[in-house]
Amino acid sequence: MEEKIGAILDRLEILSKSSRIPQEKSPKHSKNSSNTPCSKDEAIEECMRNCPGPEKCPYGGYIIYASEDPQYSDLMYECSIYREFRRVKENMERLIKVLPKGLWERRLDNFIAEDEVTERALDLSKKYVRHRAWKIGSNFILLGGYGTGKTHLAAGIAIEAVNMGDTVAFITAPSLKIGDFKTISEKIQECSGVDLLVIDDLSNETENKMTTDKIFELINHRYEQGAGTIITSNLNLTDFDGTVGARIFSRLSERTAIMRLEGVKSYREKKRERYVAWTKDEFQDASSKLQEERRKEE
Repeated sequence: MEEKIGAILDRLEILSKSSRIPQEKSPKHSKNSSNTPCSKDEAIEECMRNCPGPEKCPYGGYIIYASEDPQYSDLMYECSIYREFRRVKENMERLIKVLPKGLWERRLDNFIAEDEVTERALDLSKKYVRHRAWKIGSNFILLGGYGTGKTHLAAGIAIEAVNMGDTVAFITAPSLKIGDFKTISEKIQECSGVDLLVIDDLSNETENKMTTDKIFELINHRYEQGAGTIITSNLNLTDFDGTVGARIFSRLSERTAIMRLEGVKSYREKKRERYVAWTKDEFQDASSKLQEERRKEE
């Protein structure tokens, strides 16, 4: 994730926000005697030429240049590249706090699509990111059984959104059933104002009336604000409609792309096959043959 922050350098321009350093806190320099660049343009040019990257900036994100006014010492303003770098870093830190540790490395570029359905799901996920569709209030729902890659794709989109500088919240639907009214209300409030919200693993949470009301309140708020939401669920479309209820589904369906991962073999089953392959005679024979070949090479 960190390496992607560097890509911001390619798409940002230096903007200036001047702030004067009080004379008593910085020695006065004359234009002719100071080593500080004489103008803002010169300072920008020198900074861009020698910039080691925002993560290594020796000046903490500020560009310093000499004042033309003899009443003041050097002036400085915040580099917009560094400001954007800091904003992305802060957004990522907030996301990491709520994103389960097992999802930190789940990115779109390491999602393995093994059939036409998962290829289509990956393609839609990339388009959702490329068009930054959540910014216009577009939603994305991923439906499918456990282990079909829904959460991986949702986490991958969330990480991409953060790298674009947007705020993201990631919550699991079951967590909305945990706690009293105040606790759940606070969770909803934290999620309502972000650029992109991910609700993972929505299933039978709406059996609880309080949870249903709060989810509707959250989705309705984001609907009114024009903010996008991603929802993953192990339910099929009919059950999803019936479970979330007419009010919620009506709000969602108006601006939503739905991807159904049907007929996809569980990734967990495939992993299990690799982990227990040693129990099969074929694997044992192949393993013995490989060991014998290595001994011969030695």
